[in-house]
Amino acid sequence: MDDLSLGVGYFNAGRFTEALACFRAASAGPRAAQARVFTGHVASALGRGPEAAKAFISVIEDFPRHLPAYDGLANAILRGSPARDAASEKALLRALTLKPGADRAGLARTLRACAEALRSVGELVAAEKALSKALGLARDPAARHKLLDVLRMRSQACMAAGDLKGAEKELKKILALAPADEKARRALAGLLRRRGLAHVTSGRLGAAEKTLRRAVALNGSARKEKDAVRVLRLKAEEKRLKADRLREAEKARKLRRRVGALVTAGSLELAEKTLRGAGGAEGAAEYLAEVLRMRERAALARRQAAGRARALAHEVPNAPARLPQAILAWEEVLEADPSDGAAHLSLSLQLRWVGRRDEEEAVLRRAVETKVTLSPAGRFKALMRLGRYAEAARLGETILDGRVTLDDLRAFWDPWEKDNRPDREAPLADARSLALALKRTKGPWRRFYLGCLGEPGGFAALPSGRRYGWMHYGAAMDALFSGRFAQAVRSFNIALRRRPLDWRAHGYLAEAYACLDEPGLARRSMARAHAGASGPEKAQALAWRGELDLWLGDYERALERTTKSGSPFAHGWRGAALLKLGRREEALVQLDAALKLFPRDEEALLWRAEAKRELGRYREALDDLALVTRQHRVWIYFNRALANRALGDEAAMKADFDSLPPEVVAHVRRALGLGGAGPRDNEERARILEAGLVLARGFRRGEYAQAVWLSRREGREASRAASGGRNAGRRYG
Repeated sequence: MDDLSLGVGYFNAGRFTEALACFRAASAGPRAAQARVFTGHVASALGRGPEAAKAFISVIEDFPRHLPAYDGLANAILRGSPARDAASEKALLRALTLKPGADRAGLARTLRACAEALRSVGELVAAEKALSKALGLARDPAARHKLLDVLRMRSQACMAAGDLKGAEKELKKILALAPADEKARRALAGLLRRRGLAHVTSGRLGAAEKTLRRAVALNGSARKEKDAVRVLRLKAEEKRLKADRLREAEKARKLRRRVGALVTAGSLELAEKTLRGAGGAEGAAEYLAEVLRMRERAALARRQAAGRARALAHEVPNAPARLPQAILAWEEVLEADPSDGAAHLSLSLQLRWVGRRDEEEAVLRRAVETKVTLSPAGRFKALMRLGRYAEAARLGETILDGRVTLDDLRAFWDPWEKDNRPDREAPLADARSLALALKRTKGPWRRFYLGCLGEPGGFAALPSGRRYGWMHYGAAMDALFSGRFAQAVRSFNIALRRRPLDWRAHGYLAEAYACLDEPGLARRSMARAHAGASGPEKAQALAWRGELDLWLGDYERALERTTKSGSPFAHGWRGAALLKLGRREEALVQLDAALKLFPRDEEALLWRAEAKRELGRYREALDDLALVTRQHRVWIYFNRALANRALGDEAAMKADFDSLPPEVVAHVRRALGLGGAGPRDNEERARILEAGLVLARGFRRGEYAQAVWLSRREGREASRAASGGRNAGRRYG
């Protein structure tokens, strides 16, 4: 008996070791292929997967048409031994390249085995090819069922991956093999329904009808039929509307030719006259109405673009990084409507802020020298910014001869719009050239604008009559910001008696009264400011009223008003009111919102630093304080000193305390009833710092208004003298 036969005997008897030795000996003989296949079977039976795979692969490489080697390797893979191996899978794929010989049934069986193994390792495409080839060799129901299983797995994988086209392709293959497969029919019908409804949404009704008809043919349920009917109705309606449009177009064709050129040129009035002269032929009026609607939509788009540009420009003082966006927005507005005068002024202002003076001058010159729609007030601003002061003054006299509006006065008060500059310290114009240009002009324009530009004595001897009384508003603002509060009250009252138009004058008058320790008069003036505001400014005025309540220590009312106002400016003051009421976490939320809207709002930064300090977040408080400029140095020292003390840095705390203005420390010491020349130790310093923040109530400004919480008794006397009457000192609740 030869080695191969002996090895088969041992193998059948379960004596694998002896069988393996016999098969290895026979591997060099004429029946080497059979011997190596049996070697693989024995190794597989002994659990030596890699060795078995190696034996089968060697047979496949040396004897590609030896089908039992493929069968053995497939069985080894199905058992999971070896684990997934690229060489084994590559060897199995060679079965797909075999050409059918005499044993077609044997090759079909081998291909089925290979397909099963390939499917088990996720090679669904190769498994499908193997089963398709096996089915072509022999009409075997088992191969057909396995192929259907593979196709179902592939369709499910495509669906899971969102590949609807791939899933549809696999479902079609299933139905080609098994036309009555209900699951495949329903799944394919569902895909077709989704695609058909997508066609409906996109307006491709013809494609939708075709797709949904196929879905109904596959699965004719009531829901699908309704979808198909819906599409058919839409299709019929589209055809009817298309026919109607064609008929209407034919009727209007001749008239369109006659008036088309006029409409294209924008001469709508002349086009309308032509159409009326045509006897009101059918279609002409509708055509003109359509064009007018298009123009209205274009105008609306321009207004919306201008609104976006204004919103960006409004954010620029607190967010200078928005300047390039604002410039681009205004340029888009002018591209759409080159005659927009307000857009010219706004763009010139943004260009000035970024130092593009030549471009600013070109925009302003175009505004005053071309056919641009510019109000008298706008033209006045443009002339002043161009340095054509005498021409501007003559225009101002002409405006004063007519009915003066609030926009006119605001243009007179601040033609350079310096209050909105990101860099508030930059010089506005050459005072000498202004003085020379206005030397011989009519009226007190020269004195007024020299005062606006900071020239000493510029506001001296301003007339208080009806025609020029408004100039006292500029003098009042100068006095207010210079700390001359009694003079500010006098000038504001003159301006308001002559032109009681601007609600902001009442607001600033309220601040002047607050600095003079006249809370009743301050509240009354701020109430008038709120009453005089209108539109979006109404909310801003109410928020300002809430800020005054903060200054005066009425935190509940401040919270109520800032909450009710709805103004974006109210977040910071609402946060301050919440902090003063002990609601620190809520305060922090509002202050974060304020700084998100206005990153350069230093008052909000101070309040947030104070809130973080009170919450024990001392390092974060110091980070916020580092962003605040010296304009608010008093409040920096107060909060930084307390934060440093909490962090154990007593030396830094003392240094900040010593940096406080002496009058501030003296004021707090008097309020605490402390005697002596100065604080004895850091405990007393901390007591003064804490008391100072309480005495300052809701005030954290760094401007003139420090007088709100210092020197109250002297302020009351000055207020009585400034008002000039026996009721001047009367309190208003």
